Amino acid sequence: MSKKLAGVLMAVLFATAAVYASDVWKDKDFDKWDQKDVDKILKDSPWSKQIQYGGGATGGMDAPFTQPASESAHPDINNGSRLSASAGTGGSAGMGPATSFFVRWYSSRTVREAMARQRELKGSPTDEARKGLATEMDTYEIVLQSTNLNAFSKEGEASLKEHSYLMLKGNKDKIAPSRVIVQKGQEDRAVAVVFDFPRKSASGEPTIGAGEKGVEFYTKAGTTPLTVSFDLSKMADKKGQDY
Repeated sequence: MSKKLAGVLMAVLFATAAVYASDVWKDKDFDKWDQKDVDKILKDSPWSKQIQYGGGATGGMDAPFTQPASESAHPDINNGSRLSASAGTGGSAGMGPATSFFVRWYSSRTVREAMARQRELKGSPTDEARKGLATEMDTYEIVLQSTNLNAFSKEGEASLKEHSYLMLKGNKDKIAPSRVIVQKGQEDRAVAVVFDFPRKSASGEPTIGAGEKGVEFYTKAGTTPLTVSFDLSKMADKKGQDY
């Protein structure tokens, strides 16, 4: 083997190892996760998408995920402007203060374990922090959180349920939510919107088949739509598929 080829192979192996090492949900048991690991899962992972709306190029506001949450300020969303589905920061200049929206596939083991681990790191007893982890959720649950959810609160649960869906990337079939809940915090302000989708159809068939590669989550508040894509092939932990 030439030195040049050997160098290329070593570089490829190193890159592969680096990518794998960054997947803490595969590399470490959840009781070994530190706060940095938890933050990665809840903010930048196959289960968690950050969408920035407005602002300049300085980045979005942080919206740590809590269950339920209690935030202080929730300025009105500028209806009529599309929430661009992109991970990371940045934004459109001239659109006012940046606001980050976090969309998380909460029914996954990985997200729920990260939530439990976060409670442990904050001092909660282990049995209390991990309560309910052993029970699999009977719906696909997606949670939308931001410091700015007034438009979604004003839209109301019934309207959000009517204008939300999961769309399969393969055949474009749409799964309607079985329920939508707007969670309220201090001063009756909306702090999260919970979307539950059925795991099985009326005929008993899985709503998301084993071979499905991805889904698109869609919801709308007024004239403001929000769309997020999830790559199901990447949503897996040590135990396999996780959504």
